[in-house]
Amino acid sequence: MSWTVLYIIDVFAISTFIFSYYKNCYRRGYRFDFWHAQLLLVCVFPNMVLLPFVRSEMNRVILGDDFDVVMAALPSVFLITVVGYFATLLGGSLWRLRANIGVRKHLAEVLDIVPRCSLMLMTTRSVLVFQALLCLCLQAVVLTVYFASSGFGFDLRAFTFANPMFRPVAQTASAYSVLIASHCLARYVDSKERILLVCTVSLTFGMVFFGSRSNLFAIYLGVLACYLVKLRGRLRLFSLALVVALVLSAAFYLGNVRAGQYSLIQFFASIAFLLLYGNNFSDLRDFAWVYGTWDHVFWGGKTYLAALFSFVPRAVSQFRDTWGFGAVTAATAGFDPQLHPGLRPGYFGEGFFNYGLPGVVLVGLLVGLLTRRVDIDTKKALTGPRSSMMRAFAAAQLLQVAGCVAISVNLSGFYVVVGIYAFSWVLLQLFRLTGAVQKPLAHFD
Repeated sequence: MSWTVLYIIDVFAISTFIFSYYKNCYRRGYRFDFWHAQLLLVCVFPNMVLLPFVRSEMNRVILGDDFDVVMAALPSVFLITVVGYFATLLGGSLWRLRANIGVRKHLAEVLDIVPRCSLMLMTTRSVLVFQALLCLCLQAVVLTVYFASSGFGFDLRAFTFANPMFRPVAQTASAYSVLIASHCLARYVDSKERILLVCTVSLTFGMVFFGSRSNLFAIYLGVLACYLVKLRGRLRLFSLALVVALVLSAAFYLGNVRAGQYSLIQFFASIAFLLLYGNNFSDLRDFAWVYGTWDHVFWGGKTYLAALFSFVPRAVSQFRDTWGFGAVTAATAGFDPQLHPGLRPGYFGEGFFNYGLPGVVLVGLLVGLLTRRVDIDTKKALTGPRSSMMRAFAAAQLLQVAGCVAISVNLSGFYVVVGIYAFSWVLLQLFRLTGAVQKPLAHFD
């Protein structure tokens, strides 16, 4: 297929997004919502807007000798991604479908489990503060081991690759800290309890040394996104663009810090390259990289099976060490999986490499359905006389499930989340027995 035809498809896909945003978001009084934000971040921007830049010779800096192989695979990978994008749109439409056979009602009851657990965690300040202290202690232990072995730094991930037995401890500390800090922040917005803001900031400071930008920003992005939805028409598009620019700039700079480059002058000189050709929005390029070096034998669900047993360290499981998604993508592209964390072929890469186009369509449908549910519930929680950041934030936690559906490596973090919810329930019962639980906020009455 010629590139002219591919660009026509690209423009059409982008146009459907713009039309949907104008009709279903802007015209309805919103300037930001979860549905269009997710579509933009996981589909439109990294795969469609950046398509011309992925073709650029500038990518030789990253790809080296594999440049020609990646360029040959790019048309096929782009079309696969477009299929996933339209499957996502269809999945979002399916949530609104009413067949009058009770499927939607029963599915809603299942999907409500995660938001209800999130609300349970925010029921009382005492449980949050106690767990924030536990997280700080766990962070201190992890960073003490890291600094003692490698010296002061901001790249804990590299240390865990060199010491795989320590990796589950670091991942647990990171996921625990992110979950508790973000829930402290969400409750603080509603309750204005200063101790919760102190907990959030303290946990954030510790997470800086872990070197994971995605985890660090996850503390704030959920609450920030809900706040932008709440602003509705009061939010100006220029202000939204400024917020996005600031968040991206901070993310890129943290990437430089992790690599030991602290100069702001060099950072601003390289920011365009980081945005267009770096590893932050490299979904399409990474997908083509793995596809171009792949032997075209489908993996048959092995990466998903490896993810199901992600509570078993890779160091003691040959199957996980071989078929963990990060390991297999790194090995396929010619990297050492013991040193390289793996490539990121976007939301539809893993589904394709395991099951072909049917896997892409299934992932798209499920991600679309879950994201639409989040979009509807957050808007409902943030409108009316009893607007609640906590209820909106709890509804948004379903995006974690969508992330697990699309990228199996997220399942290990979700296991930690489930464990934290269970532990929080036990703590809540103990605090109630000892009378340490204060009167719930009005949002829980």
